[in-house]
Amino acid sequence: MLAVIEQMKEKTGMPYRAISSAVRLPYPSLIRWRRRRKQDMPLVRQPGPAKVEPPDFGRIEKDIGRLSHGRNRTQGTGALHARHGSVVSRRELQRMVALARHDLNARHRQNLRRIRWNVPNAAWSLDPCEYGQRDEAGGKVHLTQMQDLSSRYKFNPMSGDVPCGEEIAGYLTATFSRFGPPLMLKRDNGGNLNHRAVNDVLAEHFVIPVNSPVHYPPYNGAIEQAQAELKNGLNTKLAYKSCCPEEHLEAYASLVEHDLNHRPRPCLKGKNSCQVFFTGRRSFSKWERRDAYVWITSLRDDIVCSEGVQPQAAWRVAVEAWLTMKGLITIAINGKVSPNSF
Repeated sequence: MLAVIEQMKEKTGMPYRAISSAVRLPYPSLIRWRRRRKQDMPLVRQPGPAKVEPPDFGRIEKDIGRLSHGRNRTQGTGALHARHGSVVSRRELQRMVALARHDLNARHRQNLRRIRWNVPNAAWSLDPCEYGQRDEAGGKVHLTQMQDLSSRYKFNPMSGDVPCGEEIAGYLTATFSRFGPPLMLKRDNGGNLNHRAVNDVLAEHFVIPVNSPVHYPPYNGAIEQAQAELKNGLNTKLAYKSCCPEEHLEAYASLVEHDLNHRPRPCLKGKNSCQVFFTGRRSFSKWERRDAYVWITSLRDDIVCSEGVQPQAAWRVAVEAWLTMKGLITIAINGKVSPNSF
């Protein structure tokens, strides 16, 4: 069509507007086609939105993480949209930036907050870890450790390969039978720690589970510190051995934890964990456990409905509110007790 129009222009000298009217072609289309030909572009484009590459959310999240985030605003979002605006909308990008800023501020607030557990047996913490030394066969050795959060009393650990859910359930059952169950159990989000068998044991003993936020180890920092103490103690006792049989490692680990349980600690006013746990631990009846669960669940649902918070995050907020109300924990910010935790 454009070649025909150019021939008519050359032979007749008619203006382009008159030629477009004669061939029944809209004049703007003619102008657009001529401009595209000069730019070496296709004269006619396919209808519909242009094809775009799928967004690389991993790269976008890394770029968002490099921005300067404040409490309410983030610098550099304009340049960020210029880089990724072709694959993601401005609204979606703003939502991702706001979420990253919220998470960063939440972690900053968590780092300023310190929780002191006031009553032994109110909560235990459970977490498996990998021990650096290998067994005689050269395989990795894993230790599953559990401790009371108030007294720092450490229970006999479990060693071996990565424990499955049934093994952890058996470990919990044996420990609960010997020492009595806690009111709550803090755990990470690993599949073996959240196995159906584990949940069944917790439900049987009316133990309330509290899961850490995803990818945020400081929430369960007490058990992380306990694992470091256990590993350092094992390194000292096994310094003379290049490797330790798997069946012996559990005995060594229990010996290390026995020593740690009888070490005076400044945070316990000079007492040791064994003294504080066995002289101050509290037993919770099934009625108390049930009432706590109902209260926490109700507050969790209210928070989810009113504030749009994710259920797991709302559950942690509700748990802290109940523990604070009952005086089982004290929350401090920058060394000062906070009267308003939420």
